[in-house]
Amino acid sequence: MKRLIATAIYAMCAMAATSAAAADAPTYNKDIAPILNKSCVECHRPNQIAPMSLLSYQEARPWAKSIKAKVAAREMPPWFADHRYKKLENDKSLSQADIDLLSAWADTGAPQGAGTPPPTPTFSAGGWSHPSGRDPDLVIELPIDWQVNAEGEMPNFNLYTPLPFNESRLVGATQVLPGNVRATHHITTAVVNMPPGTKLGTGPAWPGGPVTDYVPVPADKGAVVERPTDNAVVEDEDDGGGFGAYIPGSGARVARPGQARTVRGDRFHYLRWNLHFQATGKSEISRPKIGIWWANESEVTSVERSLGLREQTSEGAAVIAPVGRARNVGSGTNVNPFLAPITPNDANWTVTGINGFQDDVTIYGITLHMHLRGKDVTYVLTYPDGREEILLRVPHYSFEWQMPYVFAEPIHAPAGSTVKAIARYDNSTGNRMNPAPNKEVFWSEQSWDDMFLTSVRYTVDKKPQATAQGR
Repeated sequence: MKRLIATAIYAMCAMAATSAAAADAPTYNKDIAPILNKSCVECHRPNQIAPMSLLSYQEARPWAKSIKAKVAAREMPPWFADHRYKKLENDKSLSQADIDLLSAWADTGAPQGAGTPPPTPTFSAGGWSHPSGRDPDLVIELPIDWQVNAEGEMPNFNLYTPLPFNESRLVGATQVLPGNVRATHHITTAVVNMPPGTKLGTGPAWPGGPVTDYVPVPADKGAVVERPTDNAVVEDEDDGGGFGAYIPGSGARVARPGQARTVRGDRFHYLRWNLHFQATGKSEISRPKIGIWWANESEVTSVERSLGLREQTSEGAAVIAPVGRARNVGSGTNVNPFLAPITPNDANWTVTGINGFQDDVTIYGITLHMHLRGKDVTYVLTYPDGREEILLRVPHYSFEWQMPYVFAEPIHAPAGSTVKAIARYDNSTGNRMNPAPNKEVFWSEQSWDDMFLTSVRYTVDKKPQATAQGR
């Protein structure tokens, strides 16, 4: 009898403990939805890069255990900056408290809970990710569907379309949508002019490539040419990178309140689409497009620019370029003739990029692009008096997630300051992404080659010159 009584008491205590634990368990409506809305659903929604949607309880519940595993390992959300340095505005990494909540939710059966969840962020139905949720004021679409073959190597190539406005315009935000995420390595854009005597016509997208419209050809040539003449295209280097770029993990590029970028449609008349697709094992179609949100001109007090960091190797010193003049290297091929190849089996091959400011400036963010051997990068601001400050360190670069890094507090740098990027590449067997550690790696556009493209977003600390808007 005593044993039966003891067993009953134990059972009642266990039930009470279970009930208390269930009552204390985090719920989707109260605890989990706010975390997912803040750090996950921008990518985990339909027509975005993530493989499943997490916009609702019904969608998130089946993935509870997987969510726990990914966040506990800090694989998700993807974030690669070292928290010891400058605080970053777009940091979506989770606190340990958030990770503990997600883990406890999965361990207690992922309950929905009472009440209603907070509303999900507003997103455009077209896949745009402007924070306001509204669609762009202007959409520029590549006028053709691009056929991506199931197999084979496709080089980086350029197509051109007329710019659909002829005034100098202030841009508050831009976004490039790839049209086909699986088949797109990257897309960059620029505002350009054709060389004199050049027109848009028909020719190969690249030497030996498929024949297409929207390539530059000599005006005196016939309907089809053998090679596009885009080597002498002149780029507006003060526009801060055209209408932006698509790289994995990128979204809308939004200026801070009171800021904008200038697109000089009064001086430059064409849009260059720099396209790089990749085979997926099946035939694919892609038609990228660009979204543009105009700035409210009456509220703009400063114009954002982009400073490219030029390569410096141990064999030669860097030359400080004029403000805003990023260098384009590799005439016609994109192979950088100034850098030796990355040596085989080298786990710490290093290159340094540096550039300087001729005016007092305010720094807002940094962008970075490397390929599969990219390992880590450290950015150092050096003041005119020699003081140095680490702005950003990316200790574990990921080719699969290339987001911009936006500083929470702008950084003021006087004229004569420089920004230096020290980048390391891992061409060894220790790099699980490395396709060929025993080979030299050249600077080129293919993923199995590599690149070093990085720039600093800034404004000049003086009143911008007025530009005629012509509207």
